Amino acid sequence: MILKKLLTIMILILSIVAFTACESKGPAEKAGEKIDEAVQKTTDKAKEVTEAVKDKAEEVGEEVKKSTE
Repeated sequence: MILKKLLTIMILILSIVAFTACESKGPAEKAGEKIDEAVQKTTDKAKEVTEAVKDKAEEVGEEVKKSTE
């Protein structure tokens, strides 16, 4: 019974220590987050450009089709 209580207390203490250690972000983690944000922004912009090119290509295709009729 004492061993079970001791084990429970140890798990709680380790959990608290682990939780408080995870709160502060180091420079590598901050840099990693900035890289992630930059990659996400670049991906979003690439999707926008791809969509714009696709739309323009469809417009040109329709104009070519109309001019050849």
